[in-house]
Amino acid sequence: MTAVPAKAGPMNGFAARARALGVALLILVAWTLAACFTMPVIYVALLLQAPPRRRELGQRVLRGVFRGLVEFLQKSGVITVTYQGFEPLLACSGPVILAPNHPALWDAVFILAKVDRAACVLKASLLRNPLLVVGARAADYIPHEPAHQMLRRCLELLRSGERVLFFPEGTRTCFAKGCVNPLSGGLAVLARNSGAPVWPIYIQTSSGYLGKGWPIWRLPSETIHVRLCAGTPITYSQDQDAAEFLEMLRATYVAAGCGQVSIEPTKNA
Repeated sequence: MTAVPAKAGPMNGFAARARALGVALLILVAWTLAACFTMPVIYVALLLQAPPRRRELGQRVLRGVFRGLVEFLQKSGVITVTYQGFEPLLACSGPVILAPNHPALWDAVFILAKVDRAACVLKASLLRNPLLVVGARAADYIPHEPAHQMLRRCLELLRSGERVLFFPEGTRTCFAKGCVNPLSGGLAVLARNSGAPVWPIYIQTSSGYLGKGWPIWRLPSETIHVRLCAGTPITYSQDQDAAEFLEMLRATYVAAGCGQVSIEPTKNA
């Protein structure tokens, strides 16, 4: 494990409030600029007749936007992001179910900035968000409801060799409970019926910002440190019970220290 430097003391008073306001403005400006840049490009992609080509272009453009957003937030001092163990995942060419834990709203941005060619299962209401709808539809992102349609579309993509980003907790982790949420049975359905490996991604954070129960107006006063670690892929065995498979997977999140606000600043791996 990379050594961690000493953690800086918290800011207070005017400095903390000024930084919090700066963080909010930076996030708002960055996301708005990203959406404004993306929309005309994605609109052209939507005009293409072949859905596979449209999906490929949409995912590629969004990956570039997300990478730019993450880089901007890092250079602005809002966050640091460290990726560990992603080389085998990036080298894998077949279908994969990416299965991260879900501590905060922006988890998908960090993953999709790193991993190309992935369709994300996302909250259905986000497909009605004017800043997201065009890009998400062009990239063939999948609304989580209705569940049977979501599962059918995920299986279609996996059987055609695509990657699917699926948050098995179903909602953000409740840090107050200090543990990862129970996992969704939908993941077991996808793993069993597609034969694709489930690749856990362990996300740890130094802040509860954008997490479950964190008031949207309560802004961070310190740099947020995020670490993403790609685990070892797990394949669903046909003689396994679904509950057993999900519990085995959940145990890997717990062992990795997910479900808690725990990490300190890290050097980039």
